Amino acid sequence: MKAFIVWGCCLLSLLGFGAAAQPYPAKPIEMVVPGNAGAGSDIFARFVADIIRTEQLIPQPLVINNRGGGGGAIAFSYVVKKRGDPYSILAVPTGMIMTAPLRSGLDIGLERFRLLALLGFDINCLMVNADSPYKTVQDLVAAAKAQPKSINVSIGSPGSTSHYFVYVLEKLTGARFNVVVMKSGTEAVTAVLGGHVHWSTGQISDALPHVEAGRMRILAVASQARLPGLAAVPTLKEQGFDMHIATGRSFAAPADIPDGAAQYLEALFEKVYKSAPWQQNMRRNMMEEVYMNGAQFTQYLAARRSEFTQFMSDMGLLKKK
Repeated sequence: MKAFIVWGCCLLSLLGFGAAAQPYPAKPIEMVVPGNAGAGSDIFARFVADIIRTEQLIPQPLVINNRGGGGGAIAFSYVVKKRGDPYSILAVPTGMIMTAPLRSGLDIGLERFRLLALLGFDINCLMVNADSPYKTVQDLVAAAKAQPKSINVSIGSPGSTSHYFVYVLEKLTGARFNVVVMKSGTEAVTAVLGGHVHWSTGQISDALPHVEAGRMRILAVASQARLPGLAAVPTLKEQGFDMHIATGRSFAAPADIPDGAAQYLEALFEKVYKSAPWQQNMRRNMMEEVYMNGAQFTQYLAARRSEFTQFMSDMGLLKKK
C-alpha cells in the first residue's frame, strides 16, 4: 500500500498538480498585456478574453492586467518573476517578444517563457496617399536609389515592426529611405494622409478605413500569398521582394509551469482559434490565418532570433546586459 501511495503522489507531481490540489484552473487567470488600454495588444487580449467568456471555454474568469511601457519590458519582467505560476499568462505581439530583451538588456528572453500558441498574423502593408504618383513598390525603390534619402517614410517607433519593414526593404534593394519617426502608428498613417511623407507601413487594419474612403492606396502586402479580402493587391514577393513582415498575435506563460497546465492552455487557445468569432475577426481584419501550437511557435521564433538581433544591432538599439 505504501508503495502505491508513493507512486501515486509521484504521478500527480509529474502531471503538475499536488495531491491536494484542485484541477487546473482552480482560480481566475491573469492575462498580462504589454500595452495600455486601447493599444493593439490590449484590443487583442480583450477580444480573446471575451471569446473565452462567451463560449464558456474555461470555468474561471480571465482578468486583464495592463502593464504598458518600456517597449514591453515592464510586462515581460512582471511575468518572468511569476516563474512556475500557471495563473499568469502574457498576451504578446511576436515582434515585441523578440525585441524587448534586446532593447532593455534584461533577462526576459524566450528561455524565460513557455510559449503557448500563435493565433494568426496581422500583416504589414505598404501604403501611399491616394494621389501619390507611385503605383508600385518598384517605383518607390527606384526613386530612393536614384536619390538616396529623398523618399520619406513614416514609422511608429524605433525597433517596431514598421521599422523592421523598412530595414528589410533597404537590405534587399540597396535603396535608402529617409525614416521619419512618429509618436505612434496612427500618426505615421496620418502623415501619409496629409502628404507629409511619401509612404508608410503598418497593419492592414490601420490602412483599410482610409483605402475604403478613397484617401489611400495599398501597393503591396507582406503576406505569404494574396489575402482573400484584398485579392487585387499583390504581395511584396510578387513584386520581387521576398518579405514576410507581420505582427503575430500570441500567448506565453512563465517558464517552468506544470506540463498539465501548459497543455490545458494550449488546448484552450486552439479552441479560440477555431471559434467562429476569431475566424470572423481574422477575415474582417485581413489577417493571415495561421495557427501554431507551443512547440511550433517556439521553433518559429528561435529560427528568427538572429535576424532580429542583427536588425536591432544595425539600428543601434541593442543594449548590452
